[in-house]
Amino acid sequence: MTSLLRDVSIAMTLFAATACSSASSSVTTPPPQVDAAAPVPPPSTQTTDEFQLRTNMRALWEEHAFYTRNYIIAVVDGLPDDEAAVVGQRLFQNQIDIGVAMRPFFGVDAGNQLTALLHQHIQGAADVLAAAIAHDDAAFKAANDAWYQNGYQIAQFLAAANPHWDLQTTANHMNRHLDLTLAEATARLTKDYAADVKGYDDVVDHLMTFADFLTEGIFAQFPAIVGPSPLSSQNEALHLAMRRLWEDHVQWTRVYIIDQTAKLPSTPFSAQRLLRNQSDIGNAIVPFYGQQAGAQLTTLLTGHITGAVAVLEAVESGDKNAIAQANDAWYANANDIAVFLAGANPNWRLADLQFHMKLHLDQTLAEAAAHLAGQWSADVSAYDVVDAHIRQMADILSDGIAKQFPSQIP
Repeated sequence: MTSLLRDVSIAMTLFAATACSSASSSVTTPPPQVDAAAPVPPPSTQTTDEFQLRTNMRALWEEHAFYTRNYIIAVVDGLPDDEAAVVGQRLFQNQIDIGVAMRPFFGVDAGNQLTALLHQHIQGAADVLAAAIAHDDAAFKAANDAWYQNGYQIAQFLAAANPHWDLQTTANHMNRHLDLTLAEATARLTKDYAADVKGYDDVVDHLMTFADFLTEGIFAQFPAIVGPSPLSSQNEALHLAMRRLWEDHVQWTRVYIIDQTAKLPSTPFSAQRLLRNQSDIGNAIVPFYGQQAGAQLTTLLTGHITGAVAVLEAVESGDKNAIAQANDAWYANANDIAVFLAGANPNWRLADLQFHMKLHLDQTLAEAAAHLAGQWSADVSAYDVVDAHIRQMADILSDGIAKQFPSQIP
């Protein structure tokens, strides 16, 4: 573990330098306060099911990974200090949200304790980076040890709360998360953007496994509170996979917006990853609708992405005619996607799909406009709205497939 951290210390120096100059207003800003007095009904009155718990847990930890990535980009690439500060605050808020999610099962005090430990987890990364810039081996080792010790403390806390979260497995998950996050940050620092993209995908893959581990532990510990999933294993897998694909869609759209508007050298790599996502979505429907339909959806979604790029570039140019033309073409493509999907599945009503596709474009446009205007709080809030809606849309698609193909998705 220590050797891994030492191996990346040189790369981390640049990260630390930027952290000292610009991140001090974000990471070291006091995090949002937990409302310790917020009333929470006793656990016996809480009801949920395994699927809802799993999707909520995944969403929280995916936010953890995504806002960590947003912060890494802001700091490493020298984006405005106030942008990094807002992203840092949103990352701190995610730790509160994770703690609050645990309250119905373990109580308010335990939820707040977890939030405090997770805040230390975020702050600990900054301490590692500050020691790296000073080239102080003793301070660097102390910061590294403290960061990983905090990870172990999180594992100890969780293991003590739930007998199904054994200490060794939980500690391994925490170590893996730190190792993968370091690999992602190192790739960004060294401008190895292909590895940077893969590094983030690896972080998310692992955190989804960790989120499922936490879900399964809660489900096993609280059978009177968490009911079984209302979906079959095949149906649940479909919903989770569809959500992940569309989460990728909005996440890599946001990363592209950040990269493109700042003219970062990573832009071609985020664009390539975003375009790959459209192929992934097209391929996901092949088992149900065939290769031709999958290819057609990929083509339409690729047009959706290139259309968004055209709108963004037109807005940056300030050419009103170009903006109008690009915008009209983008919304027309969205309607084409709705028509295609409605024609493939009678459970996907055309009016519903048109509404959701238009809403997706409206929300993405609001996000991009806020980002271009440097309205960072509105920018982050707009992305959260985009993200919440895309999960809803993914579930609509999954529900339709399950109804149309009951023999494949019982």
